[in-house]
Amino acid sequence: MTHSRSPTAANIRRRLVLHVPGYEPLGPAAQRDRLARTLACSARVWSLKSAVGSGGSSASGTVLAFHARLDGRDWATATEIRILDWSDLVAEDLTRPLPVRLLRGTVAILGLIGGGTLGRYRRAHWRYACFALLPLAMIMLAAAVATLAGIVLGGWGGLALGLATFTLLLAVADWKGHLGHLCADWIFALDIAHGRRPSYTAKIARFADEIRAAAAEPEVDELLLVGHSLGMVLLTEAVVAALGRDPTLLRRPGRFALVGLGSSLLKIALMPAASRLRDAIARLAVEPGLIWLEYASRRDIVSFHRANPIDVLGLPGNGPQIGIIHPRDMVGARVWRRMCLSVLRQHRHYVMGNERRYFFDYGLMLCGPGAIGRDPTPDHLLGIDGAVIGAPQSVWAA
Repeated sequence: MTHSRSPTAANIRRRLVLHVPGYEPLGPAAQRDRLARTLACSARVWSLKSAVGSGGSSASGTVLAFHARLDGRDWATATEIRILDWSDLVAEDLTRPLPVRLLRGTVAILGLIGGGTLGRYRRAHWRYACFALLPLAMIMLAAAVATLAGIVLGGWGGLALGLATFTLLLAVADWKGHLGHLCADWIFALDIAHGRRPSYTAKIARFADEIRAAAAEPEVDELLLVGHSLGMVLLTEAVVAALGRDPTLLRRPGRFALVGLGSSLLKIALMPAASRLRDAIARLAVEPGLIWLEYASRRDIVSFHRANPIDVLGLPGNGPQIGIIHPRDMVGARVWRRMCLSVLRQHRHYVMGNERRYFFDYGLMLCGPGAIGRDPTPDHLLGIDGAVIGAPQSVWAA
């Protein structure tokens, strides 16, 4: 006999996840492999079993869907994960020659300074202002070292040495510090704020169709919409586009949760030209009953630590619940030392596997038994053996 369960009794048996990655040149298959590793880490840490299917792509290649599962001693959650891919837009940006990206990126960052956006970043979270200046700082440092080398040698030889040194240092900054990637990111951000990318607008429309299709799926206990980094910008605009077609979309039976991981909403929304995104955020803020979570980290300078986008933008309505994570508590010392050497690695950790039990675990967000934003976090929900704490056996067994 199966006993009835309350809505917050860790009873998510079937979940549908729409995952929008950040600004990375990784295709959907690579994203799927990363999430498979994340689930395997969750299984190891929490004494669970994991299984991940190979999945298949849509005809357009925009969506890769695959099935995943985590099993505990007294629970099991099956999830269909659909990766909404926009890596083709990123790849298009990264195919531009490095000098073009550096020049346009420098112009973009100088525009942030001159237009007052950098000051708005500083007021929202000063570390993000430092991140915005990072590409410009690398270029200026390379120029300073190259100039000094040229002056020391002098003459035409010094000029040649200076140019060679500048070129070499920029190549090293691109290799080790992802300089070209960072510049392309800022170019892209300004383009979408100004509405200069028709391919971006088309992607938003495609994602909105996917959201509407997901909302119509029968027998789903929870629909989880996740945006990582700049992916949260695309997801927000797509959700609002879907609501434009059906204002009751998120009020149907079944549970919905919107989650931003290291969100870049404010990166775009604080640009004066980004009125469309600000309108979209304002629309979500007045959506009744929407569970909206945002996770950020003080060590992740690519996110806005503790900054609620509704408060920062001065909008009416309800903003997201803010969760602050500390990656140092999520991994071992060896991995943490490697993470400290890479700004982007710290920013990606939201969607990567933990080595320790922690209240935030993306694998359990994808395939855990708890309702996102309603049930206790995994550290209070699961025992040492992976079983739900305090759950009577009759709740789970037929």
